[in-house]
Amino acid sequence: MSRRDFLRKMSILGISAVVANAVAVSPLGALNAFASMKGAEDRAWELAKVAAAKAKKKTLTLLIPTGSIGNMTPYVDKWKNELGITLEFIEEPDEVIHTKGMQEAVAKTGRYDVMMPTAMSYPDWIDSGVIYDLTEWTEKYDPELFNKEYGVVFPASHHAQLYNGRVAGLLNDGDQITLLCRDDKLKDAAKVKAFEDKFGRKLAVPDTWAEYRDLAEFMHDPANGFYGSLEYRSPYYVKWMFMQRLVSKGVLYFDGDMNPTFNSDEGVQVLEEMLAMNEFLHPDAFSFTWSSNYNAFGRGEGFMNIVWPSGFKYSKAPSTGPATTGKIAATVMPADFTKDGTKVYAGLFCWGYGYAVSKYSENPELAYAYSQWMTSPTISADAIPYLGGYSDPYRVNHMLAPTQRLIDTYSPEYLKTLYDNMVNTVPDFCLPGGFEYQDALDKQVHACMTGAKKPKDALAAAAHSFERITRRIGKDKVRSAWISLAKNLAEPIRKASGADKWS
Repeated sequence: MSRRDFLRKMSILGISAVVANAVAVSPLGALNAFASMKGAEDRAWELAKVAAAKAKKKTLTLLIPTGSIGNMTPYVDKWKNELGITLEFIEEPDEVIHTKGMQEAVAKTGRYDVMMPTAMSYPDWIDSGVIYDLTEWTEKYDPELFNKEYGVVFPASHHAQLYNGRVAGLLNDGDQITLLCRDDKLKDAAKVKAFEDKFGRKLAVPDTWAEYRDLAEFMHDPANGFYGSLEYRSPYYVKWMFMQRLVSKGVLYFDGDMNPTFNSDEGVQVLEEMLAMNEFLHPDAFSFTWSSNYNAFGRGEGFMNIVWPSGFKYSKAPSTGPATTGKIAATVMPADFTKDGTKVYAGLFCWGYGYAVSKYSENPELAYAYSQWMTSPTISADAIPYLGGYSDPYRVNHMLAPTQRLIDTYSPEYLKTLYDNMVNTVPDFCLPGGFEYQDALDKQVHACMTGAKKPKDALAAAAHSFERITRRIGKDKVRSAWISLAKNLAEPIRKASGADKWS
């Protein structure tokens, strides 16, 4: 089928030009893409048309984190012109979105139709009754969350969308962290020889955390404003650096009975290894936000960086990565070893925004239809490359059968790296009280990094806080959610951590 014939058939079926073009350029091929169009996108649009026609309120209001709107505005005119629905966006700082949802659970104003939290909000929001359990809608309209060719990549398909096995939200942002290196430095002939002379192996992206440390020291050149790595040590971000390394040693955050496990020999070792890295970090590592970190790397101030996919996008674009565009080699997060010597590759799926439907919306079916349509295989592939938004690849087709725009934005090599890393990701604290667990750990890890506490004391204090949070919320309730999360981790991580024996 020619592209012209394909577009003509799409037009006959009432598919708009912007969507038809997005499908037509998909390397999935026109026929496969058409089958996809007949699926999630088509069902969502049909539901939207019916719901919009009977809606008394012709505005759909979305609570979104500041900085995410760029992926949504390209479709505002389509919803207005074809459905008569005005999309109103209410932007709030990302750190207050969870609180806004909990406030709505009490106030019940109906101000929001769609809310865009991270996956950590779902347990508390479902339990407080502020958002719908989407399971019945997903069974009826099938957003194809688990399709092997274009569903959300496992295990993020489960731990970033489900709560206790029920669908709480639809993922629209593939927030995982990967490792970036300066490719031009790896290919520098003088450095290649010097590295091989010193370490007896080829200069390349690191495969393990030990190799990562060696590379940071080797490339560290503070006299010329060039640092080994831009790894975070700042409040709010530093716990993710700890969690990532901990899981790579085959240790999760709790055991199968909700006892904290990070206050262990492995946890202490992780903090000691992080402390040892501090001398090779960028001097702003203790104050970095995501934006200042991205800008420093893009200005050419370091050899390695641990970033979300948006960080790669920043570094690749000439306007935001003037020193790094065309000079990045990316890889999955480095591996580490368990006590018995098993090598473990583990990634961290940290943050990850999604769409949730407010229980107090006047038009909940329309709100659900918007969520499914925006996150469907082809519309999401069209939305992600737009600048000025958080959304990054999360479906299989985004990474293994990308559109040309996705390729131009990320590169085929990085999209494959994202897929290889994502299949081994472990989630945030997507549990009742998740933000409390996260904050308690973050404060203690930061205290250790600044020298205020010794590693063992910091982890003991964090574990004490965890036990209090668990008692207050209810051990059975949290354990049920934890077991459900652990059940859907990648098999190598379940086996290394012992979670494969939990019940």
